[in-house]
Amino acid sequence: MTTSITAQVTDAIRTAIITGEYEPGKQLSEAALSQYFKISRTPVREALKQLEREGLVEIIPRVGTCVLKPTEKELDELFTVKEAMEGLAAGILAEKGDLKVIGKVREAVSFMEEAVQKKDHNKFVEANNLFHQAIMDGANNSKLSYVFNLLINQIPYNRYVYLSIEVPNRLEISLKEHQIILEAILSKDRERAEKAMREHVRESAIGLKKAIAKRLYQKTAK
Repeated sequence: MTTSITAQVTDAIRTAIITGEYEPGKQLSEAALSQYFKISRTPVREALKQLEREGLVEIIPRVGTCVLKPTEKELDELFTVKEAMEGLAAGILAEKGDLKVIGKVREAVSFMEEAVQKKDHNKFVEANNLFHQAIMDGANNSKLSYVFNLLINQIPYNRYVYLSIEVPNRLEISLKEHQIILEAILSKDRERAEKAMREHVRESAIGLKKAIAKRLYQKTAK
């Protein structure tokens, strides 16, 4: 089955927002996007409406469309929900004890250990993604995954992870937090695994929120 033009454009714009190519606050012109994709304005308009429903853009009547810039309150809310959802996923995986998935989590931690030894931030971020994705996939709950992706897509998350691990000693501390989560999952203790994940997300959120807020609001403050 061929993906519709609207779906293809929606995916392309969504990816540009998630990766930070289209930064928060950037104006998106229907005419410019139509010209860029070499299509009529109708599928572009429908794509932007879908992205508004996902919380990625804001359509202001008679003004235009822009990439949504979350407020500091919204960032707090986002990370509070992220903490709860990832904690839930870790707890479910610990209880299930899926050895294949746990093997992927263990492998991601090994990659992190190598990255910390080499001070390789790119490799650490990649391993971090593998770790958290494996746990979310391991929970095997489609509703949880769907809502989590809608949430995390509202900010160019990976770009800000780089900023957070530049904080002195954060790389080593983050590694230790991931090792503790892995140990808890291996113990098959649902409560312990959920607690360990929630504590990690809470700690990493402190640096992330500061980095994001600085990036989003530094221009406004000038």
